[in-house]
Amino acid sequence: MQLRLSEMLKKLLITYVAIFVVQNIVDQFLGGNLRGLLALTPISTMHGMFWQLFTYSFLHVDVMHLILNLMVLAFVGSDIESVWGKKRFFVFYSFCILVAGIVYMLMQLVISNPIYLSMPMMGASGGIYGLLLAYGVLFPDREMLFMMIFPMKSKQFVALLAGIELLQALFSGQNGLSAIAHLSGMGAGLFFMWLQARGIKMNFNKSSISKKKSGHLKLVPNKTNKDDDQRDPKTWH
Repeated sequence: MQLRLSEMLKKLLITYVAIFVVQNIVDQFLGGNLRGLLALTPISTMHGMFWQLFTYSFLHVDVMHLILNLMVLAFVGSDIESVWGKKRFFVFYSFCILVAGIVYMLMQLVISNPIYLSMPMMGASGGIYGLLLAYGVLFPDREMLFMMIFPMKSKQFVALLAGIELLQALFSGQNGLSAIAHLSGMGAGLFFMWLQARGIKMNFNKSSISKKKSGHLKLVPNKTNKDDDQRDPKTWH
């Protein structure tokens, strides 16, 4: 598979890596606490640190966590951006991150376990899962590799992934809250695309919003994108 990175994707990837390096230098060697300041800690967010609902996505637990998220962002991001444009892509991605963070915080507040209220959440997975949902909708017949072995269409891959996260959310106890955050990112992405399909049409180039009546829901790419999909099949794992 040929990896094509747009300028915005390159900037995002560089930003994630740079923040990861700075975070670890400051917290491990300089005695700082960027994790406490920027990671989503429900008790801190509830006491006014609302920026954590977004900034948590720029922090990662370890190198493997960072690499896995950046791999998905790199492989699916540019194709989605090529269809939507960079402004709509960024709004979509940010919306999924924000919704995932809000749902995670609310679930922790409902459970109200003092230990977990002080436990930070980090990572861009909420936005990543939203992008995977969008990829499955925009390019439903492209091939992806589940567990790096089993080929399947992207729409099947996304459905299977959602099913796995749902099972984890239902049967993993407190640890299932991360799966709920992932599902919330996917749900936010579906809701965003549903609004677009229902006729809420955003012109990001002109920073205006207009509404057009639509008789039915149609979450499919236009014909040119479909043709491009057939000419340039993709594989991702």
